[in-house]
Amino acid sequence: MSLAPEEARLEIARLREEIQRHNQLYYREAAPEITDAAYDALDRRLQELEARFPDLAAADSPTARVGDDSSEGFASAAHSRPMLSLANSYDLAEVEAFHQRVCKDLGTEDVRYTVEPKMDGVAVAVRFRDGRLQMGLTRGDGTKGDVITANASTLSGLPESLADGWERSFPAAAPTEFEARGEAYLGLTRFQELNAEREAAGQELLANPRNATAGTLKTLDLDLVRRRKLSVFFYQLFPLDTADGSAVDLFGGGNFATHQAELQALRDLGLAVNPSLRTAGNVAEIQAHLTALESERADLDYQIDGAVIKVDRTDWQVQLGTTAKAPRWGLAFKFPAEEAVTRLREITLQVGRTGVITPVAELVPVELAGSTVSRATLHNWDEMERKDIRVGDTVVVVKGGDIIPKVLKVLTDKRTGTEQAVPAPDACPVCDAPVARQEGEVALRCVNPACPAVLAGRLRHFASRNACDIEGLGGRSIDQFLELGLIQGPADLFGLQRTALAALPGWGEKSADKLLNGLKRVPERPWAARIFALGIPQVGVTTARVLAEHYPNIDTLTAAAPEDLAELRDIGPIVGDLIRDFLGGESGAALVSDLKAVGVFHAQESQPSAPGADGPVTWFSGKKIVLTGTLEQMARAQAKSLIEAAGGQVVSSVSARTDAVVAGQKAGSKRKKAEDLGLEILSEDDFRAHLLAAGFDVN
Repeated sequence: MSLAPEEARLEIARLREEIQRHNQLYYREAAPEITDAAYDALDRRLQELEARFPDLAAADSPTARVGDDSSEGFASAAHSRPMLSLANSYDLAEVEAFHQRVCKDLGTEDVRYTVEPKMDGVAVAVRFRDGRLQMGLTRGDGTKGDVITANASTLSGLPESLADGWERSFPAAAPTEFEARGEAYLGLTRFQELNAEREAAGQELLANPRNATAGTLKTLDLDLVRRRKLSVFFYQLFPLDTADGSAVDLFGGGNFATHQAELQALRDLGLAVNPSLRTAGNVAEIQAHLTALESERADLDYQIDGAVIKVDRTDWQVQLGTTAKAPRWGLAFKFPAEEAVTRLREITLQVGRTGVITPVAELVPVELAGSTVSRATLHNWDEMERKDIRVGDTVVVVKGGDIIPKVLKVLTDKRTGTEQAVPAPDACPVCDAPVARQEGEVALRCVNPACPAVLAGRLRHFASRNACDIEGLGGRSIDQFLELGLIQGPADLFGLQRTALAALPGWGEKSADKLLNGLKRVPERPWAARIFALGIPQVGVTTARVLAEHYPNIDTLTAAAPEDLAELRDIGPIVGDLIRDFLGGESGAALVSDLKAVGVFHAQESQPSAPGADGPVTWFSGKKIVLTGTLEQMARAQAKSLIEAAGGQVVSSVSARTDAVVAGQKAGSKRKKAEDLGLEILSEDDFRAHLLAAGFDVN
C-alpha cells in the first residue's frame, strides 16, 4: 500500500512514541504490557518505514538504540565497548537469509555457527582485576550502565575471586583486567519457591522470572537480593586496557580464535556457562538444533525464549562488524510465544492457608504450551482493576515461565457491552467472616483463623511432599476430616484411630493403615522439612534448611532472637522478624506446642540439614569445600553442582572453618594455605571416589 510522506511521518512518530513507552515498561519498570512478538512487530514496522523514507530516519530513533534500563539510585559507568542487542527473527526463512548474507560478505559458504539457548533474563557485565571482581554493570543504554557490583556479587555462577591460575585461560599474555558478559536469571524452581512464600505472606506474586530478575538487580536491599538467589550464565570474555578500562583488540593479541574457545576459557575461570551448546555448518543443521532446543525447553529449570546463532570464528565476527544496535554476525531466533486467546466465563474466589483471598479466572478451555488450560490466576483486585478484567471478556492467557497460567491482557475491542466487573468481597466466600487488608499488602485476607479453607490450606501444606510428605493424606481426605469435625489442626492427625478411619465413606482398612503408617514416619522426616511444614511466612524450603543448619531443635529455634536470625545466610531482618513473630505469636506457639506433644519434634534433632541434603547422609553432608586448580575430568560448575547435590557447600576461600580442599592440577596458594592449616586435601581421583560412594555416576 502506498503511503504519502506526511502519513509516514505521523505513523513513524506514533510508533516511536509507542515503542519508547514499551521500552520504559520493559527495561526500567520490569512490567511489560505486550509480548516480545508484538513489540518486535512494532519495531519491524518502524524499521520498514524508516528504510522507505530515509529523510525521516533519526539518530535517536528506537531502531538505532538499545533499550535503556538505567535507574535512579545507582551510579553509572561507561561500558568498555558498546553493549549491543541482537537482531530478532521468528521465521526460519530469515535464518536462511542471515546465512546467505554472512556467506556473501565473507566470500565463502564454509561457515560454522554456534547455536545456544537464548536466556530470557537480564544482561550484565562484570570486570575483574588480578582475578578479583571489581565492578558489575547493567546494559543501561548500551554505552553506559548502572553500577550494581554488590548485587552482582550474589549471583550464583559468579565467584568474587577466580580459580587459581586464571591467567592460563588466555592463550596470549594474560591481562591484569578483563570483562565477562552474561545473562542473569532466576531459576524456575526458585521462582516457584518465592511465589509460594509470597502467597503465604499475602504479598503480590512475582509476575515472571525475567521481571523478577530485573527488579532484584535494581533494588538497594542487598539482603533481599541474596534471598532471591539469582544465577548467571556467561557468553563473552575480553581483556581491558587497565589505563582507562577500554577494550583491547580482542584478536590482534592472539586471544580466542572461536566462540567455542571463548566459552571454554570462561569455564576454566570458574564462571558459569550454559551447558547446551551446539555447532552447525549449514542451515539444515541450524534448524535441527532449533527444533531440538525448543523440544527441550520445558525440561529446563530456567526460562529461554529462543536460541542465539553466532558465527563461530571470531576474526570473521570482526570482519562482519556491527550496526548501531546489533552485531551482524549473530541472530536471535525466537520461539513461538506461549499464549492463547479465550473467553473468561466466571471469576471464582480461593482462600489460602494464610487467609489470602485470590480471584481466579474460569476460562473456556484452550490449548496452551502443550496442555489444556481452563483456569488462570488474577492475583488480586488491584491487578484486576489495572487490567480492567471483567466476566465475559476475551482475554490473552500466557504461561511460559509464569508456571501458573495468568491473564496477560483483555482484548477490549472484542467487548459487546455485556461484560461485568467483579468487585472485591466484603466477606470471606467460605466462612462469611469479614475481610481485611493488612498495612503494606495488596491482598485481602479472611480474618477468621478457624475458617475451613484456612485450616484446609494449612493441613495441605503440612502434609505436602517438601514438608511432612504424609502418604495417604490428600486434599479430599483433609476436607472430609474437617467436615466431620475429626481434626482442627495438624496435631489432631496423630490422634486418628484405625477403626474410625476404616469406617469412613470411601475408606477401608488398607487406606487407614496407609495413612497411619505415613503419620508414623513424620517424626523421622528431615529436620528442615518439619520446619518448612510449620508454614512460617517467607520460610520456603531453602530458608528452612538454613534454619536447620543453625538450630539443633525446635526449642532453640523458637528462642532465637530476631537479630540472630537476621544474620543468617539468605534471611535478613525482614524475614527474621516474620519468623520471630510467627513462633512467638499465639497461634504459632500453640502449633509448635501441640506438635511437640504428639512427638513431631525431638529434644535433639538429627544432623542438621545442609543445603541440598534432603537425601541420605554422605561424606559431603554439611561440609564446606573449596575447589582450586584445574579439574581435568569435569567442569568446575559440574563439580560444584555435585557437591551441593550431595549435601555439601562450595566456598570460595580457605579458612579454619573449611572442611576440605579439592586440589586439581597446578593448584596454588589455596592448597598451600590448606596445608598450613592442616586441612584435608583431596586429589581429583579422591574427590571422584567420594562422589561414587555418595551414589553419583561420574564415570
